[in-house]
Amino acid sequence: MNILPCKHDEIAVAQIAPTVELLKNLDTKYPQVLREEKIVPDDYHGKKVFRSAVETIRGQYIASSITSRHGTVHGVLSELKTQKKIADFDESGNAKRYDFEVLFSEEPRVAGALEVKGGEGNSVNISERPLWAVEFLVWCHLDGAITNQPSHGAHAIIFNRLTSELVKRKKRVDAVLFRDALCGSALRPCPKYKQGVAPASIAPDIFLFPQSVPSLQNPKPPVHTLETLLLPKMILDLFHVAKEDYRKHLWEVSVEVLKVKTKEGEKLKRRTTILHEGIKLEEGEANV
Repeated sequence: MNILPCKHDEIAVAQIAPTVELLKNLDTKYPQVLREEKIVPDDYHGKKVFRSAVETIRGQYIASSITSRHGTVHGVLSELKTQKKIADFDESGNAKRYDFEVLFSEEPRVAGALEVKGGEGNSVNISERPLWAVEFLVWCHLDGAITNQPSHGAHAIIFNRLTSELVKRKKRVDAVLFRDALCGSALRPCPKYKQGVAPASIAPDIFLFPQSVPSLQNPKPPVHTLETLLLPKMILDLFHVAKEDYRKHLWEVSVEVLKVKTKEGEKLKRRTTILHEGIKLEEGEANV
């Protein structure tokens, strides 16, 4: 079962592979097209023209994606500040291993941190929770590529990265937010909303993580709720999610540490379970 309800258009996804083959083989299949653009077919691969063009486009996409996702989160925090839901925030830049510091309005004044990532699960493990943070969130922003389904990125981030870091290195994340730029667009309507809702109005999906690090002494700590954290509920309210619809946007990530007997002796395992509206969507075990 998919972790997220969103799916890309299968007809569009099926066109990716032939597009790749077409672009890779333009020099042999359609050399006249290259010549019309003053591109020498022999240079297309021989002198790395195609490879260099791909790397240039990739770099441009990465730069625009980073700007876009940081801009989205900056906009969310700015509006929370305007509404006086938070006292202030600051963008950390490249000097720190998280992207935003958030000062809450609660007394005594406490602060949280937020890390912004892409949604494919490739670099989430570089995040670092600051010691002073009362809560630490990771915002995963899918920027529009349809090569992998949204659930692929969610699985990689949760099962392969964050829960592993939680148990092995005690790197605690309180919640992960997934925001997809395509969600609600004509290309992919959002199953949680009626058609016609603007993509910018669609709230992120929130995965709530354990409140503490699982261990043999505390094998299955309780999972966070909207009452034990500050930012997730603020964000849902900012996107005008009704209280009775909170559950549609919430997933629970339960992590348990257990001893398992094998032929080689006892081994420690971590068991990760994801629930949505009380339904078990996925469960998996891995060595600690």
